[in-house]
Formats: sequence, C-alpha cells, structure tokens
Amino acid sequence: MELNTRLDRDRFTWMSRNLSTSDRASLLVEVTAPPLPRSERVVSTNLVVVLDRSGSMSGDPLEHAKRALCDVIDRLAPTDTFGLVAFDNQVDVVVPAGPVADRDKLKERVRSVTAGGSTDLASGLVRGLKEARRLEAVDGVRVLLVSDGHANHGVTDPDVIGRRAGQFIDNRITTSVLGMGLGYDEVLLESISKRGAGNNYFAQEVGDAVEAIAAECGELLAQRFLSVRLAVTMGNGVRDVRVLGDLNIRPVDDGVLVELGSFTADQMRSVVLQFDPKQATKPGRRKVATVRLTYVLADDLEDYSVSHTVWAQVAGPNDKPAKIDRDVMAEVVFQGVQRHKRRATDAVQASDIDAARRRYERALRNIRRHWDSIPRERRPEFERDISFIEDALERLQEPTYDAMQIVGKAMTANLSVNMRTRDRRRPDGA
Repeated sequence: MELNTRLDRDRFTWMSRNLSTSDRASLLVEVTAPPLPRSERVVSTNLVVVLDRSGSMSGDPLEHAKRALCDVIDRLAPTDTFGLVAFDNQVDVVVPAGPVADRDKLKERVRSVTAGGSTDLASGLVRGLKEARRLEAVDGVRVLLVSDGHANHGVTDPDVIGRRAGQFIDNRITTSVLGMGLGYDEVLLESISKRGAGNNYFAQEVGDAVEAIAAECGELLAQRFLSVRLAVTMGNGVRDVRVLGDLNIRPVDDGVLVELGSFTADQMRSVVLQFDPKQATKPGRRKVATVRLTYVLADDLEDYSVSHTVWAQVAGPNDKPAKIDRDVMAEVVFQGVQRHKRRATDAVQASDIDAARRRYERALRNIRRHWDSIPRERRPEFERDISFIEDALERLQEPTYDAMQIVGKAMTANLSVNMRTRDRRRPDGA
C-alpha cells in the first residue's frame, strides 16, 4: 500500500512567542491500496450476521432481512464461512459459524427465524463477536448487526456496547451495522460501527435492506487489505495532535492510533491530523511526526508496513509568506463541514431543531466561503454535501417525527460513508 503525507503549507511561523490555533499544522495522510492481479490463492470471506428478531421486526422487516441473507449465502463459495446469531431478549446461534457447505440447509435455518420479544442487543452482538472469534480466521471476519430498534434489555449504554465491539479489532474482527426503518437508535449503532471500524447503513424502507446487505457482502468479497492502521507519533516540534473526523481513534504514547478497517484493491482513504506547535528558537526543520501504516495482505496473510517522517520548515523573520497546499486545505474544509453536520445531527436527536438548522447553515456558509479555493476535481463531493444539507433543511421546515428521524438517521449514515469509504483520487498527472 502507498502512504503519502502533505502539510498544509511549505513553511510555518513558529518562532512567534504567541502561537495560536492559526499556527497549527494540518497534515493530510493518504492511504492508497494498489490494484492487484487476480490472486492464485482463494481469499476466504468470513461473515457472521447478528439479526434482531424482536417483536418490532415482525412482518416485512424480518422477512426482507432473511431474504437478503439468503441472497448473500448464494453468493458465498464453499471456502467461505457464514454464521447467524438471532436475538430478542434471548440469544440463539441459528447457524454456527463455519464453511458454506450446504447452501439449502443454511437458507432453511435462516428462514426458520421468527419474531419474539424485547431487544437485548448487547448480548446478541457479543455472542456474534465471540462466534466470529471462534473461527480464528486469519483472513479476518466481518460481523454485521441488523436491527430496527433500541436496546431495551440487558446492557443499553451505547459507549459500553461500542467499546465491546472495538475490543475485537485486534482479532481482525470488524463490525458493521444496518439500521432498518425509523425506530432504531442511531447513536447506539453509530457507536458500534465506529468502534468496530465497520460501515453504517440506513434502510428507510424495508426493501432497502436487501440492497444494503448486498453492498456489505460485495465489499467484504472484494477486501484484500486487512487490519489497516495508522500509528502517529509526535515529533519534538509539536506538543499535541488531534484527528479530524469521526474515526476510530485510540490514544497511545506520544500520539494516536487510527483504525481504518479493511480496504479493497484500488481504494484510497484520507485522514487529516492537526498539530499544535512548540515555539521554535531558530529557523530550520522541526520534526512534526512519524506516520506508520501497517496492514495484512489477504493474499499471503503477511504483515506489511511503511512509514514517513514528516518535517516542517520554520520560517525566519525575512522569509516569504508560506505557499498553501490547496488539496490539504480543501480536506480541512471538508472535515469542518462534517463536524458541523455531526453537531446538527446531535441537535436533531435532542429535538433542538433551531440549533440543527444553524449548524447546517454554518456548514453551507463554510463551503461557499472557501468555494473558489477548492480544486475543481474536489468540488463534486462538496456539491453532494450541499444537496444533502439542503434536503435536511427542507425536511426540518416542518419538523414532524418522521422528518426528524429521517434527517438524523440519513445524516448519521452519510457521515459514516464520508469518513470511511470516500475515494480520494486526484486526476492523472495532478
């Protein structure tokens, strides 16, 4: 995999006695998975589904989910593994995780699931994670949680449940979520997908569940780079680091660890870090950070790594003004827009519609204020954000319960996509 790092300017005025937030260094880290030739080795797909069968799932929601899972089973090879855990206030392993040997028998077990009682989501998820760990699959395992409701039995705290999903990442187990309808707890499901380094899907209509589960399975089948991580260690020229965006971040000694999950071939992801500088006593180079990328290649299951040391040039009193990197600044603007969207979504969830509107409007102003400096090849994704925000504002003109639920859940899923699965490609020759 290729690792590229770029600072937002070519020199910094860090000799000033009164350093402020405007003196922060913004670092764009781009991780690119190369296109790979067809592998001679069969890369196994390992999927464990945790299915909510509580009473609210009765009827179309559960039937559509089961149909989607049967479609997934048809796409898996005998060398792949599949498991199904179903839960209400009780947890059952419907299909013990194992090879896809008899598809008809597996589908029969899937179809046998019926709706039951209340929702002990935490117990169901933990059982699914343990079922995934039991596989001891060096290729990695994806757990997919499908639910339409709230955790109302057993452990219900989103932070506690999310942390539990994150504890399985070291076993190469990632967790994605699919929220169905308008009744589920998006805060809870987002915590699980974020800590579990997975995807977050929103199926407003029950029929959308089939498409969402197929998309998750398609990505899983295409994954070639597993357990992708960025370890960032601060240099002696800075005193603090933060990661922009809702990513799975863990503090470590003198830095942070960013969990990026798994990559498909030819995929590109971006991370923006900001560093608070220390005062410099003289012009010259100052070490900002060491960035180390580690991953496992599914084709040979070997560990790989690449690292960059990032240096900043401290300007002298008579040096020319800094040259700004427009690509880096565009990403900083994009992340700022996502932050406003996140605050607006939090406000919607708290039923503070006025605060949500203000945040969405600030996001739009932020885009428009920087529009002329955004490179043309980056503008389409900003245009998509403008359209998404304007749709949210229109729905909030008449803030009915359904309108608020749609805005909150759709925006949460959109933020997950923007943070995890955006391509960050530059035109050839750029």
